[in-house]
Order: sequence, then C-alpha cells, then structure tokens
Amino acid sequence: MQAYLLILDSYIWSGYHSINMPVLAFIKDLIIATFAQMTSLFAGVFLFGLLINFISHITFKSIERAFWSKGTYFVAWLGTPIHELGHALFCVIFMHRIVEIEFFKPDPLTGTLGYVYHKWNRSNPWQVLGNFFIAIGPVILGCFALFAIFYFLIPNSSLAWDSIFVKVSEINYSYSVWSYLEVLRASAFTMVRLIFTFTNLTSWRFWVFCYLSICVASNIRLSLLDIKGSLSGFGYLILPFLLINFLGLVTGLGRERFFPFTASSLGTVYSLLILALIMIVIGFFLAYFISAVYVKIRRGYILNPF
Repeated sequence: MQAYLLILDSYIWSGYHSINMPVLAFIKDLIIATFAQMTSLFAGVFLFGLLINFISHITFKSIERAFWSKGTYFVAWLGTPIHELGHALFCVIFMHRIVEIEFFKPDPLTGTLGYVYHKWNRSNPWQVLGNFFIAIGPVILGCFALFAIFYFLIPNSSLAWDSIFVKVSEINYSYSVWSYLEVLRASAFTMVRLIFTFTNLTSWRFWVFCYLSICVASNIRLSLLDIKGSLSGFGYLILPFLLINFLGLVTGLGRERFFPFTASSLGTVYSLLILALIMIVIGFFLAYFISAVYVKIRRGYILNPF
C-alpha cells in the first residue's frame, strides 16, 4: 500500500514540475487558484449588488416619504419587471418549478413590488446549483438591459467599450487586487467622460437614457435575503473549479489555460456595474432633491432619507 502511494505521489508531482514538492504546497496552490477565480468572478457582483441595494433603498424611501408609496412606481415600473424576470429566467434554466410570479404587483403593506415563488428538488445538484444564479439573476439581466439602453441612446457608445478593452488588455492574467481597482478606476472615468458631455446634455436622448437607466439600475441589486438564498448553491459551484484547477496543476497546464477569468476578461462586467452605480447615485440625488423640496414646501421640515 505504501509503495502504491509513493508511485501515485510521483505521478502527480511529475506533472507539477517537481516530484518532491510537498502535498501542502500543491493544496495551497489549488486553494489560491480557486479562491482567486471565485473572487474575480463573483465578489464584485455581490459588493456592487449590496451597495446598489443600499442606495436604491434610500432613494425609494425618499420618494415614498414625500409622495407616498405610489410615488415609487415612477421609477419601479421598469426595473422591477426586469428584476423579477432575472429570477425567473434562471429558474427556467435550472429547471425550478415557478409556482407564482408577479412582474409588477405593488403591495403597500409589505413594500413588495414583485416576486417569484419557485420550488426545487433538494437532492438534484443542478437545481441546487441554480439557487446561486437565480439569486444573482437580476444583476445579470439588469446589466444586459443597461447595456442596451446605453448602446442605443448614447452617441459613440462603442468608444467606451473600446477604451475599456484597451485598458484591461494591458493587465493580462493578473489576480492582483490593484489590477481590479485599476479596471474600476479606468472604467469609471471612461464612462463619465463619454456620457456627461455638453453635446449629450443638450440632447433628448441623454435625458431619456438617464431616466431609463435610473429605473433599471435601481433594481440591479442584491438583498441579504438574495445572498442567503445563493449560499445553498455555492458549494456545488466550487466543485468544478477545484476539479479543473486540480487537473491543470497536475498536468502543468496552469490555471490560466482553463479559467482566464481575470481583470481583463471581467472589464465589461465591472464597467456595467459601475455604470449602474453611477446612475443610481445620480438617481438618488435627483430623487432626494425633488422630494426634499416638496416636503419642505408642503410640510415644513427637512426630509430624512434614512
């Protein structure tokens, strides 16, 4: 038995460039590679989703306190159906049974604007994995909708993506935190310079873009309940990464050969999330200003958005 283990050990390490490399070093590289890939893929989605959720919450709260619950419909009428459709789309993909769905049915008592009720087989790995993507579905579909609005209403919108691609292509296959921060910084400045120009400010397309993108961006969000729902599928998501990284390290092909999910390949995704964040911040200031002025004139006090 001991001889068999030695032979197997030699076989594995020979593909990993060093027969005598300790097992712990191999495990360390396997964990680091998997953690880096999972972080690069999903950490930004969760962080942006939570931040947008917070800003969206105080935006809706400001409007609601000034114009009551129906005032929020002016923003929620578009974003809420897209949000719920994002859940429903991945329910279908991962074979969940949709029990009931309402794309836009506001309930003043609970504050619910729409919902998707679904059931799944807890013993089916594919359906359990689906919980993760169902939870982040509104972010994925919302980003596609935001891209479409940006593409069709902002002149020379393709220049933004060209600039972002050029910038992130310089980062190559890096897992450095600074690489991601550089992508975020470059993407944000590119977006702002392209969107907020004097020419755009005088165009009706720009103002339509602002309104529609605020409606969509306000619902590109993840609540703590969404994140909790995604955890049941997270374990099944890690397993393929561990397996493929294991094969990559054993064969010596390296992690980049299988998973080039780095700053360069995620530049567009982060750019859309940044665009959503920019628009929801603008939406908050506009909504709060209008609501605060109305409350001050009609009721005589300063509006608290929190």
